[in-house]
Amino acid sequence: MTHAAPSPSPAPDDVWTVAREAYLAGSTAAMVCRELALSPSTFWQRAAREGWLRRDHPRRADTLPPLAPVNLDDPVDDLWTALDKVWHRICAALDAGDAAGAVRWTRVHAQLKATATAENQARAAERRRAAHQQSLDALRESEAIVRAAEAQLAALHAQQAVSEVEKVESVLRDSTPPPAQQPQPPLNRAQRRRLQKRGSGP
Repeated sequence: MTHAAPSPSPAPDDVWTVAREAYLAGSTAAMVCRELALSPSTFWQRAAREGWLRRDHPRRADTLPPLAPVNLDDPVDDLWTALDKVWHRICAALDAGDAAGAVRWTRVHAQLKATATAENQARAAERRRAAHQQSLDALRESEAIVRAAEAQLAALHAQQAVSEVEKVESVLRDSTPPPAQQPQPPLNRAQRRRLQKRGSGP
């Protein structure tokens, strides 16, 4: 059993942007397809669908003013500045009808853009991590404050309970009458005789 070959993945939009600009700048469709590794049938279908066949553009707009010279050896402040410089190179290559040069600069642009995107994602992840850590620290601080308040409240309740017990005990002591004296048992005969002898004297 044979399996059909997998269809090639569609080219990214950046490649089609270069293809459109190179074709409208004067490059032939065959040259553009060869340089960008595009299928000619796909090229013509997309050009017709998006309206960038040459018959749709009988006259190119006035050319842009020449770009300021860019020295690629000069240091750049950040990747976004480098991206801007490379994009200028792509535009210059397209205006000159240099599809191959535009492709080369597009690849450089894609690499720089991927690096810049990765750096932005790393910075965003670091900001999220810092914000998460700050939230955790604030939560721990709040929990510590709550625990301290609960401990103070428990101590106050215990102190109030002791005071209430002492107050009740004091009231009970004040309101309890002294025990009544028990009546003396009657004297027996021997005890009466002794008392009589003591009363009569010697």
